[in-house]
Amino acid sequence: MFQTTYVYSSLMLIMILSGYIYMKRSCGDRNIRTAWFNVDFLLPIICFALLFGVRYDVGNDYESYLEIYDGYSHHSVVRDDLEVGFKLITQLMAESGIHYSFYFSLIAFLQIFLIYYTFRKEGYLFPFLAFMIMSGAFLGWMSVIRQSLVWCLFVYAVPFIKQKKFIPYMLCIAAGYTLHRTALLLLPLYFIFKSGKDLFRNTPLQLSLLFMSLLLSGVSIWSQYLKNIDVILNLIGLGDRYNNVESVLTLDEDYVYGPRTWLIFLLNIILILYSNKVKDTFSSSNIKIYYNLYFIGSCINLLLVGNHALQRPFLFFVNMNIIVFSYLLVYLWKYGGKSILHTAAFLLIIAVQLIYFGTTIYLGDQERMKATYHFWWEQT
Repeated sequence: MFQTTYVYSSLMLIMILSGYIYMKRSCGDRNIRTAWFNVDFLLPIICFALLFGVRYDVGNDYESYLEIYDGYSHHSVVRDDLEVGFKLITQLMAESGIHYSFYFSLIAFLQIFLIYYTFRKEGYLFPFLAFMIMSGAFLGWMSVIRQSLVWCLFVYAVPFIKQKKFIPYMLCIAAGYTLHRTALLLLPLYFIFKSGKDLFRNTPLQLSLLFMSLLLSGVSIWSQYLKNIDVILNLIGLGDRYNNVESVLTLDEDYVYGPRTWLIFLLNIILILYSNKVKDTFSSSNIKIYYNLYFIGSCINLLLVGNHALQRPFLFFVNMNIIVFSYLLVYLWKYGGKSILHTAAFLLIIAVQLIYFGTTIYLGDQERMKATYHFWWEQT
């Protein structure tokens, strides 16, 4: 546990401190186009990629990806259903005799670089982005590798929606499709959000929808509407894992609403209450799109609670919590004014994230978590 705590905490501190320096420098740098190309921007990216490259058995899917990589290194095929882009990268590196640590480093590098580069002109976000990523999100990136990489590419593509740049957006989605077929779900989002309309501006309506989602949570009540879900799963590349609707619905679990669930629910309420102020404060950014996506994802996640198969496609929406809460933290920290309420909200978000971070480390050896950090040379 000591090694896990040391590695993750050290990386978090490096990323937050580098982000703080970048924030200070970029805010005073008029030549914003070149402000990102500096040590304070590149150091956390390199450290993140390095540490999650030399890891071993961190993340639920690590062993399966390692098995695929080892298979290609011995000129054998473990899985024949990999998307062409991901297969090409994996096969090229494996058959070239490159150690798998460089392979995982490349994936981690692409993930973190896409996020950092997307927000390079919003330096005020960086220390908070670093905190949100390292206080919990990183483990998901190390588990659902392909879809997480597509999500990072989607985050990069979102500004093209606001700019009404259809071709660049579609090129990003096409590139994402070569990595994971769930990228197809992102196609209609351009047309939904290109108008710039804020779909969720009414605070009472949002609170009502959130509470209704909680009351109606549980996949069993939706089973009658999911008769053809296997067709959709096949279309987005999850059919190999979930063969039919029966196998999907039998994955329904007796979900326990523990303290973490209620804390996250409370944070979502806080986010909703502050959402209009945050969106107005950062009106020149893409927060409106990110927030709308996250709110939709939060409600769907509650409705389908306990069934990871059905929740999986909506990771593209739910993962936006990293971004929207970063904006909220900036607002509370810098623009919230001298208010006890703002301070309490800020500290609560930080505390909940740190609790989740500590829980991740403490429960790291559990099969579902697989967060305990090992270096690849420590394998037995």
